[in-house]
Amino acid sequence: MSGNTWGFEGVSFHEIIGHRRPLEILRKAMLRGRLAHAYLFTGPDGVGKRTTALKFAKAVLCGKGAGDSCGQCPSCLKVESLNHPDLLIVEPRGGQILVDQVREIHDRLLFKPLEGEARVIILDNAHNLNPQASNALLKILEEPPGGNIFVLVASSEGSLLPTIVSRCQRLYFGPLMDHELMVFLVERLGLEADRAKEVARQARGSISAALELGDKPLGTWKEEARRILEMGTGEQSSPLLNLASAWSKERKEAIERLECLRMEIREALVQEARRRPRESGPRKIQARRVEELLWMWRESSKTMQALERNMNVQLAMEELLMGFREIRASRTGSLYLTWIRRS
Repeated sequence: MSGNTWGFEGVSFHEIIGHRRPLEILRKAMLRGRLAHAYLFTGPDGVGKRTTALKFAKAVLCGKGAGDSCGQCPSCLKVESLNHPDLLIVEPRGGQILVDQVREIHDRLLFKPLEGEARVIILDNAHNLNPQASNALLKILEEPPGGNIFVLVASSEGSLLPTIVSRCQRLYFGPLMDHELMVFLVERLGLEADRAKEVARQARGSISAALELGDKPLGTWKEEARRILEMGTGEQSSPLLNLASAWSKERKEAIERLECLRMEIREALVQEARRRPRESGPRKIQARRVEELLWMWRESSKTMQALERNMNVQLAMEELLMGFREIRASRTGSLYLTWIRRS
Protein backbone atom coordinates (compact mmCIF):
# COMPACT_ATOMS: atom_id res chain seq x y z
CA MET A 1 0.00 0.00 0.00
CA SER A 2 2.99 2.27 0.34
CA GLY A 3 6.45 2.85 -1.02
CA ASN A 4 9.44 3.12 1.29
CA THR A 5 9.39 6.89 1.73
CA TRP A 6 9.58 6.85 5.52
CA GLY A 7 12.81 8.04 7.11
CA PHE A 8 14.74 7.32 10.33
CA GLU A 9 13.86 3.61 10.31
CA GLY A 10 16.85 2.85 12.54
CA VAL A 11 15.54 4.97 15.40
CA SER A 12 13.83 3.26 18.33
CA PHE A 13 10.73 4.62 20.03
CA HIS A 14 12.66 6.06 22.97
CA GLU A 15 15.13 7.82 20.65
CA ILE A 16 12.55 10.05 18.97
CA ILE A 17 13.46 13.71 19.29
CA GLY A 18 11.13 15.75 21.55
CA HIS A 19 7.38 15.14 22.04
CA ARG A 20 7.76 13.95 25.62
CA ARG A 21 4.08 14.02 26.55
CA PRO A 22 2.60 12.03 23.61
CA LEU A 23 5.45 9.52 23.78
CA GLU A 24 4.88 8.99 27.49
CA ILE A 25 1.15 8.43 26.91
CA LEU A 26 1.86 5.81 24.24
CA ARG A 27 4.57 4.10 26.28
CA LYS A 28 2.38 3.78 29.38
CA ALA A 29 -0.48 2.40 27.30
CA MET A 30 1.83 -0.28 25.87
CA LEU A 31 3.23 -1.23 29.27
CA ARG A 32 -0.25 -1.49 30.79
CA GLY A 33 -1.71 -3.34 27.81
CA ARG A 34 -4.39 -0.68 27.44
CA LEU A 35 -3.88 0.60 23.91
CA ALA A 36 -6.71 2.51 22.27
CA HIS A 37 -8.16 1.13 19.07
CA ALA A 38 -7.44 4.41 17.24
CA TYR A 39 -5.04 7.32 17.67
CA LEU A 40 -4.95 10.68 15.91
CA PHE A 41 -1.53 12.36 15.61
CA THR A 42 -1.84 16.03 14.65
CA GLY A 43 0.62 18.89 14.36
CA PRO A 44 2.71 20.89 11.87
CA ASP A 45 4.48 19.21 8.97
CA GLY A 46 7.96 17.85 9.54
CA VAL A 47 7.95 17.60 13.34
CA GLY A 48 8.00 13.79 13.55
CA LYS A 49 4.39 12.55 13.45
CA ARG A 50 5.04 9.98 10.73
CA THR A 51 8.26 8.79 12.34
CA THR A 52 6.50 8.38 15.69
CA ALA A 53 3.66 6.45 14.04
CA LEU A 54 6.10 3.99 12.51
CA LYS A 55 8.15 3.61 15.71
CA PHE A 56 4.95 3.11 17.68
CA ALA A 57 3.91 0.37 15.26
CA LYS A 58 7.35 -1.19 15.56
CA ALA A 59 7.08 -1.22 19.36
CA VAL A 60 3.56 -2.67 19.31
CA LEU A 61 4.51 -5.47 16.91
CA CYS A 62 7.86 -6.28 18.55
CA GLY A 63 8.01 -9.75 20.05
CA LYS A 64 10.50 -8.87 22.79
CA GLY A 65 10.21 -5.21 23.73
CA ALA A 66 8.38 -3.83 26.76
CA GLY A 67 7.04 -0.41 25.88
CA ASP A 68 9.55 -0.14 23.03
CA SER A 69 11.02 -2.21 20.20
CA CYS A 70 14.12 -4.35 20.56
CA GLY A 71 15.26 -3.48 17.03
CA GLN A 72 16.68 -6.97 16.45
CA CYS A 73 13.84 -9.50 16.31
CA PRO A 74 12.35 -10.62 12.97
CA SER A 75 9.28 -8.45 13.59
CA CYS A 76 11.35 -5.29 14.08
CA LEU A 77 13.41 -5.99 10.98
CA LYS A 78 10.27 -6.48 8.91
CA VAL A 79 8.82 -3.19 10.13
CA GLU A 80 12.09 -1.44 9.29
CA SER A 81 11.84 -2.67 5.71
CA LEU A 82 8.07 -1.98 5.65
CA ASN A 83 7.44 -5.64 4.89
CA HIS A 84 5.60 -6.71 8.05
CA PRO A 85 2.30 -8.45 7.15
CA ASP A 86 0.59 -6.88 10.15
CA LEU A 87 1.61 -3.32 9.28
CA LEU A 88 -0.54 -1.44 6.78
CA ILE A 89 0.47 2.02 5.61
CA VAL A 90 -2.09 3.94 3.58
CA GLU A 91 -1.03 7.10 1.74
CA PRO A 92 -2.94 9.40 -0.65
CA ARG A 93 -3.17 8.49 -4.30
CA GLY A 94 -3.29 11.51 -6.56
CA GLY A 95 -3.72 13.79 -3.56
CA GLN A 96 -6.54 11.85 -1.88
CA ILE A 97 -7.12 8.74 0.18
CA LEU A 98 -9.81 6.95 -1.80
CA VAL A 99 -12.70 4.81 -0.68
CA ASP A 100 -11.17 1.75 -2.41
CA GLN A 101 -8.14 2.06 -0.14
CA VAL A 102 -10.36 2.07 2.95
CA ARG A 103 -12.30 -0.91 1.61
CA GLU A 104 -8.99 -2.71 1.21
CA ILE A 105 -8.34 -2.09 4.91
CA HIS A 106 -11.80 -3.46 5.73
CA ASP A 107 -11.09 -6.64 3.78
CA ARG A 108 -7.80 -7.15 5.65
CA LEU A 109 -9.54 -6.73 8.99
CA LEU A 110 -11.77 -9.72 8.27
CA PHE A 111 -8.73 -11.88 9.08
CA LYS A 112 -6.76 -12.08 12.29
CA PRO A 113 -3.21 -10.68 12.43
CA LEU A 114 -0.82 -13.09 10.75
CA GLU A 115 2.21 -13.04 13.03
CA GLY A 116 1.09 -11.77 16.41
CA GLU A 117 -1.82 -10.50 18.43
CA ALA A 118 -1.99 -7.04 16.88
CA ARG A 119 -2.16 -5.29 13.54
CA VAL A 120 -1.31 -1.61 13.05
CA ILE A 121 -2.89 0.49 10.32
CA ILE A 122 -1.29 3.90 9.66
CA LEU A 123 -3.19 6.43 7.55
CA ASP A 124 -0.65 9.07 6.58
CA ASN A 125 -1.99 12.49 5.56
CA ALA A 126 -5.41 11.41 6.81
CA HIS A 127 -6.64 14.95 6.23
CA ASN A 128 -6.72 13.95 2.55
CA LEU A 129 -9.48 11.38 3.05
CA ASN A 130 -12.16 12.14 0.48
CA PRO A 131 -15.81 12.17 1.67
CA GLN A 132 -16.55 8.61 0.61
CA ALA A 133 -13.38 7.30 2.21
CA SER A 134 -14.13 9.26 5.41
CA ASN A 135 -17.56 7.67 5.71
CA ALA A 136 -16.16 4.20 5.03
CA LEU A 137 -13.46 4.69 7.67
CA LEU A 138 -16.02 5.93 10.18
CA LYS A 139 -17.98 2.70 9.82
CA ILE A 140 -14.82 0.71 10.60
CA LEU A 141 -13.98 2.82 13.64
CA GLU A 142 -17.50 2.52 15.02
CA GLU A 143 -17.04 -1.25 15.50
CA PRO A 144 -13.34 -2.01 15.04
CA PRO A 145 -12.37 -5.69 15.14
CA GLY A 146 -10.21 -6.52 18.15
CA GLY A 147 -6.43 -6.59 17.78
CA ASN A 148 -6.35 -3.73 15.28
CA ILE A 149 -4.83 -0.34 16.09
CA PHE A 150 -5.37 2.65 13.80
CA VAL A 151 -2.99 5.61 13.70
CA LEU A 152 -4.25 8.61 11.72
CA VAL A 153 -1.58 11.20 10.91
CA ALA A 154 -3.06 14.58 10.00
CA SER A 155 -2.26 18.27 10.00
CA SER A 156 -5.18 19.16 12.27
CA GLU A 157 -8.33 17.78 13.86
CA GLY A 158 -10.45 20.23 11.90
CA SER A 159 -9.48 18.56 8.63
CA LEU A 160 -11.32 15.36 9.60
CA LEU A 161 -14.93 14.45 10.27
CA PRO A 162 -15.76 15.25 13.92
CA THR A 163 -17.20 11.76 14.27
CA ILE A 164 -13.84 10.25 13.24
CA VAL A 165 -11.95 12.52 15.64
CA SER A 166 -14.27 11.55 18.52
CA ARG A 167 -13.38 7.88 18.06
CA CYS A 168 -9.63 8.47 18.35
CA GLN A 169 -7.32 9.26 21.22
CA ARG A 170 -5.86 12.60 20.17
CA LEU A 171 -2.16 13.41 20.55
CA TYR A 172 -0.67 16.72 19.47
CA PHE A 173 2.90 16.99 18.16
CA GLY A 174 4.11 20.56 18.33
CA PRO A 175 7.22 22.20 16.84
CA LEU A 176 10.46 21.03 18.40
CA MET A 177 12.53 23.30 20.60
CA ASP A 178 15.67 24.78 19.07
CA HIS A 179 17.92 22.89 21.48
CA GLU A 180 16.23 19.60 20.58
CA LEU A 181 16.93 20.19 16.91
CA MET A 182 20.51 21.18 17.74
CA VAL A 183 21.09 17.88 19.53
CA PHE A 184 19.71 16.01 16.54
CA LEU A 185 21.85 17.92 14.06
CA VAL A 186 25.06 17.61 16.09
CA GLU A 187 24.74 14.03 17.37
CA ARG A 188 23.08 12.34 14.40
CA LEU A 189 24.20 14.40 11.42
CA GLY A 190 27.58 15.56 12.69
CA LEU A 191 27.05 19.30 12.13
CA GLU A 192 29.27 21.75 13.97
CA ALA A 193 27.56 23.36 16.96
CA ASP A 194 27.45 26.88 15.48
CA ARG A 195 26.10 25.62 12.18
CA ALA A 196 23.53 23.44 13.98
CA LYS A 197 22.38 26.45 16.02
CA GLU A 198 21.74 28.53 12.89
CA VAL A 199 19.92 25.69 11.13
CA ALA A 200 17.80 24.91 14.20
CA ARG A 201 16.74 28.52 14.58
CA GLN A 202 15.58 28.77 10.99
CA ALA A 203 13.89 25.35 10.85
CA ARG A 204 11.04 26.59 13.06
CA GLY A 205 10.74 23.33 14.97
CA SER A 206 10.70 21.04 11.93
CA ILE A 207 13.13 18.14 11.60
CA SER A 208 12.48 17.83 7.87
CA ALA A 209 13.18 21.54 7.39
CA ALA A 210 16.37 21.22 9.43
CA LEU A 211 17.53 18.35 7.22
CA GLU A 212 16.95 20.39 4.08
CA LEU A 213 18.56 23.52 5.50
CA GLY A 214 21.64 21.61 6.61
CA ASP A 215 23.04 21.88 3.08
CA LYS A 216 21.88 25.45 2.38
CA PRO A 217 24.23 28.49 2.38
CA LEU A 218 22.69 30.14 5.43
CA GLY A 219 25.75 32.34 5.92
CA THR A 220 25.31 33.91 2.49
CA TRP A 221 21.58 34.36 3.09
CA LYS A 222 22.26 36.09 6.40
CA GLU A 223 24.74 38.49 4.79
CA GLU A 224 22.22 39.37 2.09
CA ALA A 225 19.51 39.89 4.70
CA ARG A 226 21.72 42.23 6.69
CA ARG A 227 22.56 44.20 3.54
CA ILE A 228 18.84 44.57 2.83
CA LEU A 229 18.16 45.87 6.33
CA GLU A 230 20.98 48.40 6.13
CA MET A 231 20.47 49.57 2.55
CA GLY A 232 20.95 53.27 2.01
CA THR A 233 18.07 55.60 1.27
CA GLY A 234 19.48 56.19 -2.21
CA GLU A 235 19.71 52.49 -3.13
CA GLN A 236 19.20 52.02 -6.86
CA SER A 237 16.50 49.74 -8.24
CA SER A 238 18.73 47.47 -10.35
CA PRO A 239 20.65 45.77 -7.49
CA LEU A 240 17.41 45.16 -5.62
CA LEU A 241 15.71 43.70 -8.68
CA ASN A 242 18.72 41.46 -9.28
CA LEU A 243 18.57 40.29 -5.68
CA ALA A 244 14.83 39.67 -5.98
CA SER A 245 15.53 37.57 -9.08
CA ALA A 246 18.17 35.53 -7.21
CA TRP A 247 15.74 34.94 -4.36
CA SER A 248 12.98 33.85 -6.74
CA LYS A 249 14.51 30.80 -8.38
CA GLU A 250 12.51 28.35 -6.26
CA ARG A 251 9.40 29.06 -4.22
CA LYS A 252 10.48 26.90 -1.29
CA GLU A 253 13.92 28.50 -1.15
CA ALA A 254 12.37 31.97 -1.35
CA ILE A 255 10.29 31.17 1.74
CA GLU A 256 13.41 29.87 3.51
CA ARG A 257 15.32 33.05 2.63
CA LEU A 258 12.44 35.16 3.93
CA GLU A 259 12.56 33.28 7.21
CA CYS A 260 16.27 34.07 7.37
CA LEU A 261 15.42 37.73 6.73
CA ARG A 262 12.84 37.68 9.52
CA MET A 263 15.44 36.26 11.89
CA GLU A 264 17.76 39.14 11.09
CA ILE A 265 14.93 41.63 11.62
CA ARG A 266 14.25 40.05 15.00
CA GLU A 267 17.92 40.29 15.92
CA ALA A 268 17.94 43.95 14.92
CA LEU A 269 14.89 44.60 17.10
CA VAL A 270 16.62 42.92 20.05
CA GLN A 271 19.66 45.13 19.54
CA GLU A 272 17.50 48.25 19.43
CA ALA A 273 15.75 47.20 22.64
CA ARG A 274 19.11 46.92 24.40
CA ARG A 275 20.15 50.44 23.51
CA ARG A 276 19.60 53.24 26.03
CA PRO A 277 19.90 56.61 24.29
CA ARG A 278 20.60 59.47 26.67
CA GLU A 279 19.34 62.31 24.50
CA SER A 280 15.99 63.09 22.92
CA GLY A 281 17.48 63.17 19.43
CA PRO A 282 18.91 59.62 19.46
CA ARG A 283 15.77 58.38 21.20
CA LYS A 284 13.62 59.75 18.37
CA ILE A 285 15.87 58.14 15.78
CA GLN A 286 15.71 54.83 17.64
CA ALA A 287 11.91 54.94 17.77
CA ARG A 288 11.78 55.45 14.00
CA ARG A 289 14.17 52.55 13.47
CA VAL A 290 12.05 50.24 15.64
CA GLU A 291 8.94 51.30 13.72
CA GLU A 292 10.78 50.64 10.48
CA LEU A 293 11.87 47.14 11.58
CA LEU A 294 8.37 46.25 12.75
CA TRP A 295 7.03 47.26 9.35
CA MET A 296 9.68 45.11 7.66
CA TRP A 297 8.73 42.14 9.86
CA ARG A 298 5.09 42.54 8.99
CA GLU A 299 5.68 42.85 5.24
CA SER A 300 8.09 39.88 5.21
CA SER A 301 5.49 37.75 6.99
CA LYS A 302 2.78 38.83 4.55
CA THR A 303 5.04 37.96 1.62
CA MET A 304 5.74 34.49 3.06
CA GLN A 305 2.02 33.87 3.37
CA ALA A 306 1.46 35.07 -0.17
CA LEU A 307 4.12 32.69 -1.50
CA GLU A 308 2.53 29.81 0.38
CA ARG A 309 -0.69 30.70 -1.45
CA ASN A 310 1.16 30.43 -4.79
CA MET A 311 1.62 34.12 -5.54
CA ASN A 312 4.15 34.80 -8.31
CA VAL A 313 7.53 34.53 -6.58
CA GLN A 314 9.38 37.13 -8.67
CA LEU A 315 6.63 39.70 -8.31
CA ALA A 316 6.32 39.13 -4.56
CA MET A 317 10.05 39.50 -3.93
CA GLU A 318 10.37 42.60 -6.11
CA GLU A 319 7.45 44.27 -4.34
CA LEU A 320 8.89 43.44 -0.93
CA LEU A 321 12.43 44.68 -1.57
CA MET A 322 11.29 47.83 -3.34
CA GLY A 323 8.98 48.45 -0.41
CA PHE A 324 11.96 48.17 1.92
CA ARG A 325 13.72 50.86 -0.09
CA GLU A 326 10.65 53.10 0.15
CA ILE A 327 10.36 52.71 3.90
CA ARG A 328 14.02 53.64 4.30
CA ALA A 329 13.55 56.71 2.09
CA SER A 330 10.51 57.82 4.11
CA ARG A 331 12.52 58.43 7.28
CA THR A 332 12.11 62.16 6.87
CA GLY A 333 8.32 61.77 6.93
CA SER A 334 5.91 59.76 9.03
CA LEU A 335 6.77 56.08 8.88
CA TYR A 336 3.57 55.25 10.65
CA LEU A 337 1.49 56.80 7.87
CA THR A 338 3.49 54.81 5.31
CA TRP A 339 2.85 51.66 7.30
CA ILE A 340 -0.91 52.33 7.40
CA ARG A 341 -1.04 53.17 3.70
CA ARG A 342 0.60 49.88 2.69
CA SER A 343 -1.44 47.68 5.08
